[in-house]
Amino acid sequence: SESFYLYSDGITDQVGGLKNFPYGNKKFKQLLSSIQNKSMTEQEEIITDTLLSYQGENSRRDDVTVIGFRL
Repeated sequence: SESFYLYSDGITDQVGGLKNFPYGNKKFKQLLSSIQNKSMTEQEEIITDTLLSYQGENSRRDDVTVIGFRL
């Protein structure tokens, strides 16, 4: 099966980490690649936990939407 993901820029534009840089497309694509074989429920938890951890004390800058599905 193949996994597909649609997402808003809210997740990639979120500032955080040690240098308060945006999370970025490259880092998000690497995350998706590393979790694509897990259940969609597990993926949701990992993405949410990763975003909250990266965001740290920074406020949410934008809405965050991620849709994943398998064929």
